[in-house]
Amino acid sequence: MSEPGQAEAPPPAPRSRRKVLAIGIAFLVILVGVAAAAVYYLTLPTPFGGTIKVGFTISLNGQYNVEGKNSLHGIQTILNWINGHGGVTVQGKVYNFSLDYYDDQSMIGNIGTLYPRIIQQDNATFLLAPYSSPLTTAAAPLADKYDRVMLSHGGSSDIIWTGSTRRNLVEVLSRASIYLKDAVDWLHTNHPSDKIAALYAADSFSTNATQAAIRYAQSLGMAVVYNQSYPTNAQDLSTQLTAANNAGADDLIGGGHYTDGLLIMDKLKTTWNAPPPKFISLLVAVTEPAFQTQLAGSANNVTGPSQWETAVSYSPSFAQSAGLSWYGPTPAEFTQLYRSLNNGDVPAYHAAEAGASLLVLANAIHLANSFNTTAVRAQLGNMHIMDFFGEFQIDSRGLQVAHSMVLVQWQAGVKKVVLPATIADGSCQYPYSGA
Repeated sequence: MSEPGQAEAPPPAPRSRRKVLAIGIAFLVILVGVAAAAVYYLTLPTPFGGTIKVGFTISLNGQYNVEGKNSLHGIQTILNWINGHGGVTVQGKVYNFSLDYYDDQSMIGNIGTLYPRIIQQDNATFLLAPYSSPLTTAAAPLADKYDRVMLSHGGSSDIIWTGSTRRNLVEVLSRASIYLKDAVDWLHTNHPSDKIAALYAADSFSTNATQAAIRYAQSLGMAVVYNQSYPTNAQDLSTQLTAANNAGADDLIGGGHYTDGLLIMDKLKTTWNAPPPKFISLLVAVTEPAFQTQLAGSANNVTGPSQWETAVSYSPSFAQSAGLSWYGPTPAEFTQLYRSLNNGDVPAYHAAEAGASLLVLANAIHLANSFNTTAVRAQLGNMHIMDFFGEFQIDSRGLQVAHSMVLVQWQAGVKKVVLPATIADGSCQYPYSGA
């Protein structure tokens, strides 16, 4: 018997109860161990698989050197973004991108030797096309011959696909035949009685773009009083501009690339009797910041079609509202990164479209979960997405069908988007004054 005031010891727990408690504790220990292991493996970094080599030529010298250099800077900017944001994951491994490129010097003859070198000797897995429609036309058959996907960022002529089946060529930018449509629409709406002169380079892109605009203007009942091409290596366009002036033209459309765009503007000063053309819309050249730097006040009120401008705002929320998936940086992020990598320069559309080609390729590789040409090409054909450059969707031939263009105009030294009105940050000024 226990002493008074002392609690009596509890009877020992039954053996079965002690056994249940032991099992429960053991089970909890196992659960904790499994959870810890799961957390450990889930937080392990994805193993690095290597580098995806993307090969291409680009024009760092010759006729297309301005557009080519800006295109390269755009590609390098997106390369920096992709590799800085985890690369792409394929089959459970992370891959970064590397670039393998050569200067084609704006010469078609270099394409046939450089791309086989890129593929056979350098072992590039994927390709970007060169800048310009003539060079892209020369490169496209090599993508099929060597079975490589090739993204086209600077070759928009419809002729690239005319009469040929391009199995592996995929276009990121809008086609040439709609480049000057906004300019013609604006003239038809606001000055339908104006007479139009068309003067353009005799290459496939410039011819395709300008001839499509001429046909469109005529279908609207507008008068085209002058229609003439010039050699791509032209050094003087005085004769042609004088003839356009003598034909009674009010407006001038056409051009080709940066160099000849400057040439047209320079010769206008001495060949076109006062007043100058009331409305000018030139391909390619107008969108480059150097156009205004070179011409100063003479650039004011000159318009041109653009594939992209920093003022055009695409975003993940915009993509969501359109029912599209989003991939990559926002336009503001692309612009900021581009400027940080290029001494504060502002990207023009050549940089954006070229960068977008690498971005679209990276997205397709990730979604296909493969490096196989057939699988990636099939994924590109099924994609309808949005990125900083805008919408991407191609038809069965590889032609872009979703991307939208804008019309820009230099005003008081600032490049403004003037069409379409829904996204414009300025209204089109008329007439051109020459200063």
